[in-house]
Formats: sequence, structure tokens, C-alpha cells
Amino acid sequence: MTRAETSLARLRGPVVPLNICFGDNGVDFNAVGNYVDWLCNNQTPVILLTYGSTEFAWLTDDDLWQLTEHVGRAVDGRSMYITSTGFWLPGQTREFLKHANACGADAVKIQIDGWDSPSAALIEGYFNDLTDLDTDIPILLWWHPLRWTAMLPADVLEAFCNLAKRPNIIGMKNDGDAFYDYKALIRGTVDEDFAVISGGLMQNMLYGYSLGSPAYLCPIAPFKPNIANQFYAHLVAGQWEQAQQMIYDYEEPVMEIAGQHNWLSLMKTAIMMLGFYPNNRVGNPSRTCIEGEALNQVKQFYHDLFQL
Repeated sequence: MTRAETSLARLRGPVVPLNICFGDNGVDFNAVGNYVDWLCNNQTPVILLTYGSTEFAWLTDDDLWQLTEHVGRAVDGRSMYITSTGFWLPGQTREFLKHANACGADAVKIQIDGWDSPSAALIEGYFNDLTDLDTDIPILLWWHPLRWTAMLPADVLEAFCNLAKRPNIIGMKNDGDAFYDYKALIRGTVDEDFAVISGGLMQNMLYGYSLGSPAYLCPIAPFKPNIANQFYAHLVAGQWEQAQQMIYDYEEPVMEIAGQHNWLSLMKTAIMMLGFYPNNRVGNPSRTCIEGEALNQVKQFYHDLFQL
């Protein structure tokens, strides 16, 4: 098997979008490494550094290069490891691909600046500048429309489908519409060796798996990988009612409390309760973390439902 085929075969099941720890002096790489080690020891299939959950907006380029290295060292081949680029020109992306490869990453998600209006010319033009690479590390695409469009434009869909034919491009993460865009991307690439990853919920994957989506970001996986793995096992076995019941039992309560708090701080509170992070800080200094009585209520929620 080629490297791309091997990585694609591993891109299955729940994906943990890595939440990172901020200390007084920036990223606490040691804390992140210890948490990643625990994720791998608990059979997390895929670990992903990504723009939102990993708070790229509050990282320097040097932070991202160091984080890629530290996470690669902690993973050490036990889980599939995907890192991601910043919003860079193709030349800097080329250098990062070599760096990620040297750090043990299995693939790199290339992120084109979402503040540019999406178009086929922009997307295909960027990737045309990334041919004849110095590394064979597999690549993932990213669809994130921000405020430019409510749905995936036809020319952008066509561009993604064309790129899916390239042997070193093995998949993409959908952060567009969780139904229409997700379905269009899966159906448009169904004949390629290409994986469309659901952006974030078990309920999305319950639908997407039946169409061919092999992996999903999960709000439970960062602190209870066993629950996320069991949900995926139900899908593989065709046990749809059991999978749906897990959504009712676990995901819906999490999403209900998430509407009352900062999402990133909510996830980091769970990691803090596991003993890996000393705080639940977010990178954005204008946003407060969950604290005081609200923190006590969140801790009680996690304790009652997940025995944290």
C-alpha cells in the first residue's frame, strides 16, 4: 500500500480535535503531551490539530511548529495524527509539510484563509502551487464558508471533487452545513479514495456513515474515548437504534449545557477534571473561562453523567 492508502485506511472512527492548555507563559506543551499520551492509551483512533478547537487564532507560527512536534512525540504512532497549517502562502505551507512529516504526522489538513471569498479558482490555484512536493505526507482539505455563503457553491464543490482525484489528497473536514454540504461532499467524492469527515456531532455521523463518511469529530471523545468508540462500533454493526440511544444519553445533554457556556472552556474543564490541565483557560484574552458557581455546576454535570 502507498502511504496515502495506509493513512486513508486509518482514518476511521471518532476524531479528537485537540484542545490545548494555556499557562501564564503561553502554551503548556508538557501538559498537552501528557493529555495526548492518555488519549492514545485509551484507544483514540485519530487526533487532530485544527483551527477552532486548537485555537490557531491565538497561536504564533512558532507555537504551531512546536505544538506539531510535541504532539507527534507524544502520539508516537499509536493513533493517527493529523496536524494543520496556518493561513499561509504556499511556500510556507511547503516548509510546514516537511516539518510535519519529520515530526511523525500521518497527514496535514491544509487550511486556506476562510476570510477570502471561496471560489474554485482560489482553491485549485492554491493546490496547484503545491505540486512536486518534497514529501509524500498525505493531505486533507477543509471546507469552512464562514459568512460568505449559506451553502456550498457549485464551483467550489467541483473544485473539491477534482482535488479528491489526486493520490496524495485523502480526505477533508467539513465545517460547512452539517447536512447539505456534508451530503454533497460525500456523494461528489464517493468514487474516489477519499474520506469526508463530519465536523462535530454524533448525530451528523449517524446520517453520514450510511452515505460513506468514515470518521467524525465527537464532543464526547476528548474526555470519554470509550463512549465515542462504542458509538462508532454500533454504526459499523448496523445497530442504528443503539447508536441513536447513545446520542440521547450523552450527546444531547452535553450540547444542552454547551449552550450556556464557552465551548472551549467547557471541554477544557473536563480535561482539567481528568487531571491533565491545571486550568480551563482559553487563548482569547477577552473571553472568560468557566469559574465560580458555574464551574461547580459544570463539574457536577460531568460527575453525574460521565463519572469524571
